[in-house]
Amino acid sequence: MDEIIWATPLYEFLRQCSLTSLDRTVLDCGAGSHGDRPPPLLLFYQQGYATYGIEINDEPLLHAKKFCADNGIPLNIFRGDMRRIPFADRTFSFVYSYNAIFFMTKTDVAVAMHEIKRVLRPKGLCFVNFLSVDDPDRRPFRKDNSASRLLGSRRFSRFRDGEADIYFRGFDILLKEKRIIEKLYEGRRLKQAYIDYIARRRR
Repeated sequence: MDEIIWATPLYEFLRQCSLTSLDRTVLDCGAGSHGDRPPPLLLFYQQGYATYGIEINDEPLLHAKKFCADNGIPLNIFRGDMRRIPFADRTFSFVYSYNAIFFMTKTDVAVAMHEIKRVLRPKGLCFVNFLSVDDPDRRPFRKDNSASRLLGSRRFSRFRDGEADIYFRGFDILLKEKRIIEKLYEGRRLKQAYIDYIARRRR
């Protein structure tokens, strides 16, 4: 049986990708994993996609590589920065960034979104989720936090409901969804708020 992936919004992205006639090539920007969780790219691998992933942070990268080695699964995840995606223009039919882009400053978010568009083929689909201003976590990053060290960020970047629309010029937005989640996690009650986009590059 295929393993169920914890990044549930990617199931809808996969469904929409699979409706197209494009080659099944996908890039994950922020492709690491945590603990025993499999990398989200596994979802696409299980459906026959050629998978590639970049991850800037050592620990999630090591977890992802260990999962691939332990299970003999070639997800092709390596060190990389979505502000400088190490692939040629129009390489991928599908590109996504799940729970990753908002670790950067808004200046760098704009750069990363330009890079995502650059490596995406015409008519290709992307998924990106942004942290909403309705998310209550306002804590600054610690100085030794990887986002501080690697990205120069002081805290998560948060977006108003329509603020991220500007990044999708040259795209048709197929889905825009605001998710507000309240859950019990490791004995703590958490509230999280995201704005998800699925968009198709026009040309």
